[in-house]
Amino acid sequence: MIVMNDVARSSAVALSNATRDAAQATERISTTLRINNAKDDPAGLMLANRLKAQVSSHVKAIDNINSAISMVQSADKGLTSIASTLTKMRDLALSSSTGTTSAATRTSNQTLLQSYLTDINSVVSASTYNGISLLDGSTPSLKIQTGVDSTDTSVVKLFSAGTSALGKGDTITLSSQGASSPSALSSGDVLINGVTVGATLTTDDNYSFASKSTSAIAKAAAINRVSATSNVEAKVGTTQVAGASMSTVGAAAGTVTINGVDIALTLNAGDTLDTNRAAVITAINLNAGQTGVTASDGGDSSRGVTLTAADGRNITIASTLASSVTGLAANATYSGSYTLRSLASSSITLASQIGKTMSNAGLVAGTYSANTAQVTSTARSGSTTAPTTLSSGDLTINGYTIGAAFNSDDTSTVATTTSSTKASSAISIAAAINRQSASTGVTATANNNTLIGSSFSAGAVDSIYLNGTTIGVSFTASTSLDEIVTALQPYAGQTGVVVANNGSGLTMTAADGRNISIGVSSGGAAVSGESIGLGGVGLTGAAATTAGAMAFISTVKLSSSATFTLAAGTNGATNMQTLGFRAGTYGGSADDTKIAALNISTQTGGSNALTVIDKAIDMVSSYQALVGAQNNVLDYRKTLNTNQSTIRSTAYGNVMNADLAAEAANLASAEIRKNASAAMVAQANLMSKQVVSYLLKPYTG
Repeated sequence: MIVMNDVARSSAVALSNATRDAAQATERISTTLRINNAKDDPAGLMLANRLKAQVSSHVKAIDNINSAISMVQSADKGLTSIASTLTKMRDLALSSSTGTTSAATRTSNQTLLQSYLTDINSVVSASTYNGISLLDGSTPSLKIQTGVDSTDTSVVKLFSAGTSALGKGDTITLSSQGASSPSALSSGDVLINGVTVGATLTTDDNYSFASKSTSAIAKAAAINRVSATSNVEAKVGTTQVAGASMSTVGAAAGTVTINGVDIALTLNAGDTLDTNRAAVITAINLNAGQTGVTASDGGDSSRGVTLTAADGRNITIASTLASSVTGLAANATYSGSYTLRSLASSSITLASQIGKTMSNAGLVAGTYSANTAQVTSTARSGSTTAPTTLSSGDLTINGYTIGAAFNSDDTSTVATTTSSTKASSAISIAAAINRQSASTGVTATANNNTLIGSSFSAGAVDSIYLNGTTIGVSFTASTSLDEIVTALQPYAGQTGVVVANNGSGLTMTAADGRNISIGVSSGGAAVSGESIGLGGVGLTGAAATTAGAMAFISTVKLSSSATFTLAAGTNGATNMQTLGFRAGTYGGSADDTKIAALNISTQTGGSNALTVIDKAIDMVSSYQALVGAQNNVLDYRKTLNTNQSTIRSTAYGNVMNADLAAEAANLASAEIRKNASAAMVAQANLMSKQVVSYLLKPYTG
């Protein structure tokens, strides 16, 4: 009996296994998959899922690459169009450069050239892909995900192909202004694109005679130490010192010391101012090899002798003769300018840490466009006295005299009894400059007028005068900055000044560039600006009255599509410098000429244009070569993804797909085993019943 039970159990197990194997083989044949459930092959399913995800990722990577290829091809089409237009422009320049061309034809050539320039800028504006500008420099590069892993990326580089970017020399850009008696940079005076520029070092300058840490050379070096992070590079320009008015005629003997080199000077009795000026120039130039400084004629006796250091070193003047005799600027050390260029052809944002001094860098806070020549006048200190106003003859731009600024130019500034006039404002100065823009090619904009307080010491204040509005307050030693903001902010509509708490003091901003006239009083007497959070801005001795208020005048930004030159007018350099401008070439070096500035209406202009257009053609050609190379790289990455996708798809199939022939054999085997097992189970059951029946049969012996 026991044997029969064992046979039945074994046959039942065999039947169960055969039934399971048959079911599995049937499922695999019907689905064609080896793994239909996690229990079929847990490790294999894990591998298959990873391979499936990678295959899907390869498909998406190929989509990414196809988009990038389309983008690059769009840029290529734009460049091809620009190259064709440049060829036409060169033909026009060649026509103007020959002596047989008439003046009328050259004028027509210039008109057509301008239309071609417009066409190029239109192509640049139209060259976009999915909202991304490709040729205006605003998108210097794009990272393309070209593989299935996070590190599988390619960078597509783009560029600026506008008329202000194509041509000869470096990219035009933002320039600093030099200074007389300049200051060194301390860490935090300048933030470039949010990156802190460190202090200047004496060891950075191997050329200046004095105040090495204050030179343009040292400041450019400090900026370049953080270029890898800020993506902005500084390049040293020239140092130019405008001359002084000459008024003394007669015999004079003395020593002019330039950068530590003594130069003996003797002027004869009876010589004219022009003769004396020529003698000074000759004497200085004879020693240029030692001083690094050359002298040139400012143009007349009112503008004296101009000094220039081409390498950007400081110029130190120490003369025993008066400026009225030599035409040289006053005894002092003068620093030069430098330019800031975005390595990504994108805008540059300048700021300063609270309590630090950006003017030490010869720069002004703000955001500056790429591929535009720019410079900003230096900020003037607040004053309670009558302001200097731009007069005709104070300033020339590219050789054109800038006329006077008028009260009618400014409808926003509130005039005070003493310290503020409408004509003195940045708004009026910009308007006067813009009246000559058609001739100079330079436009002016009044910058935000911003006062940034760096310290606060609460005290008794009962009256504040702000841009024509007298505001009664009750501030005490316990008043907070937020309470001061709350008291002043409701008057923003009247004053044009927005007030905010910057954490260390108050920030006051007149967004339209109007003058800010302010005074603070307690009991009728002026109190320090620190009592309302304006410590550090120089607000002292200014009472809360229209006569006692201190005026702060904003700066002016000059912009052009080409480098430009500022110089003193017939009035001499004094007023020009008081207004915040210094003589020099800005936006780059003088030979940085772009096609936007070309004028082929003369034979000389046509000849000069050929070199500039050739450089522009070379630039576009290099961009086209880069585009082609990038297209090839993307094609390679596409092919690589396609191959890897095929390999991983095959691997996925190897893991997941069933071997149908083997499964058919398994099914047949399982069916045979199942039938045999079933028969054995049935037989065992029958034999068990027969034994039981026999045992239960009555005994008849």
